[in-house]
Amino acid sequence: MIIVYESKTGFTRRYAEMLSKKTGWKMYATYELPKNSEDEILFLGWMKAGRIQGLSKMNLARVKAVCATGTARYAEPSEEKVKARNKIKTVPFFYLRGGCLPLKQLKGADRILLSLFVKMLKMRKDKDEETKEAIEHIVNGFDGVSEENLKPVYEWAAAQKSH
Repeated sequence: MIIVYESKTGFTRRYAEMLSKKTGWKMYATYELPKNSEDEILFLGWMKAGRIQGLSKMNLARVKAVCATGTARYAEPSEEKVKARNKIKTVPFFYLRGGCLPLKQLKGADRILLSLFVKMLKMRKDKDEETKEAIEHIVNGFDGVSEENLKPVYEWAAAQKSH
């Protein structure tokens, strides 16, 4: 088993590093994966509009579990919709709370799109706690990466080693 990840701002990479250290499995960024590798894969990618980035680059037959990172408390729009959109209904799926850089540190389309998203959120009349939290995290940045979030993945990995 190997760990393959797609990370843009480093939060997903940090989870991959924690998993690699705990399991002893080698890790590769998607662009580093050896072309002739036949290893089974634990894949980690960040989410954008319900799509797990980098997963489409993988041979899904070799992907044995998928972890998706995002800033929300739970997979959005829902865990079932994320699994369906990414065609991963038959493998274990883990959502990991990741993080985001402050809006002012982002560049290009990411900055423009998230600026528009924050404006839309701010215009809502009834802002619940999750909406207020989303605005705060996008504007000021957020780091939710923790070992605690990986407990279900560690349990899954331990079960793989015993086979």
